[in-house]
Amino acid sequence: MTRLRILAAEWEKRTVTMRLPFQFGTAVMHRTGEAWCRVTALVDGREITGRSAQLMVPRWFDKRLELSAEDTIGTSRESVRVATQAIAGQEGPLPALARELRVVASDRMPAGTPPLAAGFGPALVEMALIDAVCRAAEVPFWRAARDDLFDLAAHLPADLSRQALAASLQRIGPPRSARLRHTIGFDAPLVPDDVAADAPRDGLPVCLAEVIAAHGITAFKIKLKGDPAEDLNRLRRIATLLAPVTDRTVTLDANEQYAPEAFDEFLAALAKDRALAPIRDALRFVEQPFDRTTALSGPVPDGIGVPLVIDESDDHDDAFAEALDRGWAGTSIKSCKGVLRALLNAARAREAEAILSAEDLTCQPGLAWQQDTAMASACGVPDMERNGHHFAGGMQGAPDDEVTARLAVHDDIYKWVEDRPALGISEGRVTIRSLDQPGFGGI
Repeated sequence: MTRLRILAAEWEKRTVTMRLPFQFGTAVMHRTGEAWCRVTALVDGREITGRSAQLMVPRWFDKRLELSAEDTIGTSRESVRVATQAIAGQEGPLPALARELRVVASDRMPAGTPPLAAGFGPALVEMALIDAVCRAAEVPFWRAARDDLFDLAAHLPADLSRQALAASLQRIGPPRSARLRHTIGFDAPLVPDDVAADAPRDGLPVCLAEVIAAHGITAFKIKLKGDPAEDLNRLRRIATLLAPVTDRTVTLDANEQYAPEAFDEFLAALAKDRALAPIRDALRFVEQPFDRTTALSGPVPDGIGVPLVIDESDDHDDAFAEALDRGWAGTSIKSCKGVLRALLNAARAREAEAILSAEDLTCQPGLAWQQDTAMASACGVPDMERNGHHFAGGMQGAPDDEVTARLAVHDDIYKWVEDRPALGISEGRVTIRSLDQPGFGGI
């Protein structure tokens, strides 16, 4: 059993100005911060420093209406501060440390803080500890996960057997390539005529038509607003652009915006409208249509007719098990919700023959993108929402020597486009073989 003793933990914020504005519910994000965490630990007696990174975004972790968008980012900052302070001096196996840290952080956060928001800092610390464990063993993340260096088998939830976990972990192989699922935001431009005059002219695509042409994307995630008429009208426009795309796959993300009655209305129209066939025929699932506070309070309503997966409802370790019991078809994994939870949920999904989806919540290129992609690859998802390269920055906030080193080590993942690092996307995929090196996500 790998044992850790935490010597020190610290974090800093890197400023990120969005390349394109991105809408989270009622908030439009133009600028935010990326939290960078460093944790130094004794791993089986060897002193190692692990790192992690995640963007802090408004109105996803914390959607309380009485808070401003900046207030909700402040909740994420406070969660990181609390978690880095609480972990120092702790000792034990990684799963126990991560579980206890979530409890302590939740207790120390202000009353009323949603569990997802309280768990952001603990997830960031957990990622840094995972990096430290991988570096101490001098193995890449996929091998550490396959060989269970994180000691998951000794700390299993009641619903998951050792045999199910072992079968899942043994299927993990080295990273090869990632099929990207492109996010089409609420108000994202679809064709060149939609592009604003002040949009960036940086050699990268802006509107959906340009993304398809430049990158060969065949997998798409479409954001819904929660208004059937508005959503259906926009889907009709998108459908005309997706119709020529061969081997396309589509997911819809409602981000808790729908009331059950309105969602029934939306699905009924989606099923009948011939203009929506390019979307309907390629639809894999709908993500979190209902509010997290009520989504798991009872069974999935009868007659839905399409698979539903949880996302925001996945705010505690047993949420996916509860969702499966209530008739949900799957869950999404994100490193900002917990990498160890993702590995457990991958085992649950395989045992239940359920859907496992990967969403990135605007991980910009750099360590955040690399760690989240390494996790999703190990969990075996068929495609990954990767939208940070499109909406967020290209390693913004990183010093020049870090950018240069990262592009040299990960030259399969990145390329220079004019004066900025960008993903090297070809036929809708990014080669990720360079993630097969010691640590969680490489350099």
